[in-house]
Amino acid sequence: MILAVAFIASACSASREQEAKDLVNSFYQTHQSNRPVGALSLKELITFRHFLSVPLFDLLKDVSVAEEAHLAQTDNQTPPLVDGDLFTTHPKGASTYRLLRCETSQSSADSSGVCTVELIYSDAKLQAPFKSNDRVILTRDARGWVIDNIEYGGGNTATVHTGDLQKTLQGILNKNERRIVQ
Repeated sequence: MILAVAFIASACSASREQEAKDLVNSFYQTHQSNRPVGALSLKELITFRHFLSVPLFDLLKDVSVAEEAHLAQTDNQTPPLVDGDLFTTHPKGASTYRLLRCETSQSSADSSGVCTVELIYSDAKLQAPFKSNDRVILTRDARGWVIDNIEYGGGNTATVHTGDLQKTLQGILNKNERRIVQ
C-alpha cells in the first residue's frame, strides 16, 4: 500500500514537472516567433497572456499603457521607457534557447517551480555569442502552470538586464511616475 502511494506521488510529480517543461518550451517557442522588443503591443500582450500569472501580466500591461502615454506626451521625441526584449537577459533577445532543467514542488499544497533556460544571443558583430542562464519562476493557478517572474542570468555589464522581470517592470513604472510628477 505504501509503495503504491509512493509510486502515484512520484508519477504526479513527474507529470507536474513535464507540464512545467511544456509551458516553458511553448513560451520560448512563442517568444522566438514573435521577438518582442520594448513594451508589449496589445497583440503581444494577448499572445503571451496565457503563459503569464495575473500579477506579471498586470505589470506588463501597466508598462505598455505607460509607454503609450509617454510616447504620446512627448510626441515620440524622447527615448521610450522600455528598451529591448524584457523577457531575456540580453536586450536584443535570444537567437536560440535550451531548457536545461525544471524543478517543481513535491507538495500539492505548494504550487511553485523553477526552470533554468540557457539563452544564446549571437550576432555577426559579436566575437562570441552572449549566453545566460535565466531562471523562469513558475506558479500554479486555475489554468495550471504559469510564469510569475524571470530572473535574469546575465553578467553585471550595463548592456544587459539584471535582477528580475517584475522588479524591472516596477522600476520602469516608478521612473515614469517620477518623470510625470516633475
